[in-house]
Amino acid sequence: MTVLLAENRQNSERFKMTLGESTVVIRNGRELRDHLEAHPEEVLVVIGPEFTLDVATQVVEYYRATRPSLGFILIRSRLEVGTMTAAMQSGVREVVSADDASALLAAKKRSVSLSERMVDTSVYQGPVTKGKMVLVFSAKGGCGKTTVATNIAEALGAGGDKSVCIVDFDLQFGDIAVALQIEPTKTISNAIRMGDNLDLSGVRSLVMQYRPNLYALLAPVDPSDIEFITAELAEKVLVGLQQTFDYVIVDSPPAFTETILKAFDLADEYLLVSTLDMPSLKNLKVTLGTLDALGMPRAKWNIVVNRSNAKTGLSIQDVQDAIGMNISATIPAHQIVPTMINQGRTVVSAKPRHAVSKAMFNIARMVDKKMSARRPGAIDADRRSMFSRSARGGK
Repeated sequence: MTVLLAENRQNSERFKMTLGESTVVIRNGRELRDHLEAHPEEVLVVIGPEFTLDVATQVVEYYRATRPSLGFILIRSRLEVGTMTAAMQSGVREVVSADDASALLAAKKRSVSLSERMVDTSVYQGPVTKGKMVLVFSAKGGCGKTTVATNIAEALGAGGDKSVCIVDFDLQFGDIAVALQIEPTKTISNAIRMGDNLDLSGVRSLVMQYRPNLYALLAPVDPSDIEFITAELAEKVLVGLQQTFDYVIVDSPPAFTETILKAFDLADEYLLVSTLDMPSLKNLKVTLGTLDALGMPRAKWNIVVNRSNAKTGLSIQDVQDAIGMNISATIPAHQIVPTMINQGRTVVSAKPRHAVSKAMFNIARMVDKKMSARRPGAIDADRRSMFSRSARGGK
């Protein structure tokens, strides 16, 4: 089957006639990524002329290492030597003119034939299996994002057969190191000096062990490092972590930064945390409106009300009425939460039968069930074994 990446409806209809009725039309890079992860059998992507060369080459380079048999054809309104050279260097197989239907059809046949030969000769061993990513977000501070993130990470790793990494992407005010009482001898800042040379082994070198199967990537100690942590660097780090761990839990800042938007693109599920007060509810509505405007899939939205039994004059029903959708989960308020934070432990690990722990386990099961239904696979044993040694110096 052929995939056509085309925003312009007129272009998509025109090129689909040439490529065949079975062609799947994708409107943006986010939809393309989700589609290709769900359909590892795809062998050809055709990129329409409305996408810039930079965007097109970024897409191609992303898949060049992980899916070498996936072919890319670039359609351009004008054929220029510089464009064709840059495209070929990025891994594009052919560049064709938007006005030459016969050239497009011939390029499709050549690319599909090459992909089939690569698969037959075992050059392509299948896509790199990716771990499942959960993004914990709230546009208002003080809602308990870090508490939710750390406890969900612990719940997903319960049993010891799955590896989990919690990522502190609140780069300025991250609290994961404090909440888990980990000495930040390594942080994401160590990735800055690796630059373009940051590879999978480099990403793996950034994490610190908290428990035998629970790891953490900590926020910078020096605030001046933040300006050097770009969205591109964040994407490299997150993709590397997905290729290493069964689950990646991202704790975010209360803002839509460029790095967090990359995390939204990559995440399988969003836990959107709120509390029963008007400022939090207002910011939740702003968050949902922003996600809608950005085209973030609603199927990934999960509204979590923290401290749901607090006597504030607002109810769960009030929240549902205000946002026009159902609450996915609730977490009760209890003094045990700050007590465990002060001890550097999660409630889930210290008191697994507590009401707060039960709520966290329920959320973990909910998101895992949704993620498993959406895409298959867990990290294979050889990658997981790299982090299977017993903890030394961790909690």
